Amino acid sequence: MVRQRQLPFGCSCGRLRRIAVVAAGVAVLFWLLSTGPHQALALQKHSLEPSGQRPSGAMTPQDHGTTSQAPQKASPEGHGAPQPDWVQPAAPAPHGKTAAQSAGKGTSLTPIREPAPHGVPATPLLPSHGEEKPGAPAAHAPLAEALHGEEEGVHLPEISPTPGVTFVETMINLMEHELNGRFLGWRPNDLILGRFTDNINNYQLGVLEAMRFTTLRLKDSLTRMGEADTYDRDLENALNLFMNKATLFWFPSAESSYSEAVEHLKKFLEKLKTGRRSFYYRVDNFMSLITSYGDLLGNVNKSLIIDRHGDGSPVSFFEVDDYFYYAKGVAHVMYEILKVARVGFKDQLVTIDAVDIMDEILHELHRVEEMDPWIVLDGDLDGFIANHRANINAPLSEVAHLFAIISRF
Repeated sequence: MVRQRQLPFGCSCGRLRRIAVVAAGVAVLFWLLSTGPHQALALQKHSLEPSGQRPSGAMTPQDHGTTSQAPQKASPEGHGAPQPDWVQPAAPAPHGKTAAQSAGKGTSLTPIREPAPHGVPATPLLPSHGEEKPGAPAAHAPLAEALHGEEEGVHLPEISPTPGVTFVETMINLMEHELNGRFLGWRPNDLILGRFTDNINNYQLGVLEAMRFTTLRLKDSLTRMGEADTYDRDLENALNLFMNKATLFWFPSAESSYSEAVEHLKKFLEKLKTGRRSFYYRVDNFMSLITSYGDLLGNVNKSLIIDRHGDGSPVSFFEVDDYFYYAKGVAHVMYEILKVARVGFKDQLVTIDAVDIMDEILHELHRVEEMDPWIVLDGDLDGFIANHRANINAPLSEVAHLFAIISRF
């Protein structure tokens, strides 16, 4: 029997090791308890506001449900603006450079936003550089660095000072790309080649469906003062033409119908620019757009989880990619339109305290934009093979949930 070596003060080596383990555990526990809850929050927030540009009146998650104010401390810049204790001061930048330039990046959007000094107007959201993403239309110029430090994320667009101009321009650009910018153009009605490009076909069908919902809201609420206001004739014609069947080859063809619809949108755009029609940034108009998108996402989410059709027949392996790319087409339109709405309806979002929710919606839609599998698989949820329908359904379900939260405000 091996005896443990006794130390001079009468304690064995094994007992000493146990005491050291207990002491280390107590130290770790003390460190966890001393760490505030704001660190966990900082990892979950996806704010698109640059540091120091928090809108006046916006509330942080710590403001909800609390009656006492957080401890304040003086601003390190010496401007006298109080800062909550949970705001981490930024590291000083080298002389002659900004902090973002010293890191070799653009305007970084920090997870935690510092409040702007009281009475001082917020700095414009857009950085001064005018670089555009290669191949992106001018209306979608990247303006702010994204949610994650080293990878590309959500870039908010620079919008026209005339309300609604960038909104309609984005709709036109989205549809013109599918009709004229994509190789072979509109695919769902191709008699030969379209039979072999079902992924693009279903993606375009998703884009078309989202465009129909967006045009409907543009006609019914976004461009009307109230229920007694008249509909714009060009928007009515555009919506009717978008409703034509996507697989029509002629009499009329789908391409000619949708191209004519785009021309009506361009005519309406000229009315906006010349002041003959108006686009209204109101909370109820924003809610109507969100509600319509929520209804559309409900249908998309259902198609991503079903394993049998309404007649009881199973969803085959060759159909799952159709649902996947249809969902991507819908999400793409929502992503581009809601980026414009995030900037245009900023004051209304501050009023209902929904800025952070909109940022999270754009973050989830950006995740969908990044999904591009080589082949769409439909494995078991607990299996070794991926289930891409479930993968894309996860962020879209979160978007639908956040839509429902905003609609209750």
